[in-house]
Amino acid sequence: MEKIKIPIRQYWNTRSRTYGLDTDKSDSIASTWESVLMSLASKGTGRRALDVGTGTGQFAVYLARNGFQVTGVDLSDEMIAYAKANARREGLNIGFKVGDAEHLGFADNSFDVIVSRNLLWTLPRPEKALTEWKRVLKPGGRLVLADGYWMNSTWRQLPSLALKALKDKFRDRSRQSLRFFWSYSAIRKSLPYYSGLNVDDATALLEKICFREVGCYDTSCFTEHPYRSGSIMQETPPFFIVYAGK
Repeated sequence: MEKIKIPIRQYWNTRSRTYGLDTDKSDSIASTWESVLMSLASKGTGRRALDVGTGTGQFAVYLARNGFQVTGVDLSDEMIAYAKANARREGLNIGFKVGDAEHLGFADNSFDVIVSRNLLWTLPRPEKALTEWKRVLKPGGRLVLADGYWMNSTWRQLPSLALKALKDKFRDRSRQSLRFFWSYSAIRKSLPYYSGLNVDDATALLEKICFREVGCYDTSCFTEHPYRSGSIMQETPPFFIVYAGK
């Protein structure tokens, strides 16, 4: 494994214990994600799907529940362990495996649909990853991406984070922020979208890789923010869903 990806894997291995499924947050959020994903994935040419950066398997579960033959890959072996457990709990047969988003071990034109959520920001070479995803996507296939401008500035907040952690007696949220800082402090300058990206950034990337029919999905269907509690219009970070074809 490349040196830069070791701390990334280590952080997400630790984070896997609290990452959770959407249903841990809100049933309405989970049902909205599933509905949106199905409306976009159904535009693909078939039913073989790949979830890149699957985490604990949210998107993979939604796809499999709706009749897709799904493979999920993630750099974190601990995330994959949770994803497998979640699939078993749902009674679903999903092929989860540890894998690198920039170096997928699949043949050309293998998948009808590729989905990914909250992954581009943490990749050292997002263009390389998207090129690789296009390689394994079938002609006429559909790519669906969700991400956001996360405003990651943890490194600037270290003194206040340390003080807060002491005051909170190291509650989970404080420990999580400190772990994030220590994991990403040495590599953040090597991640082009460490602070996150917006819909224009994502669209430009897809067009540069020569994906076809790049579009943006209207996220106003989310009545709650999927990453924060409260109104979608009032809460940050802003997130987006884009799609494209090959």
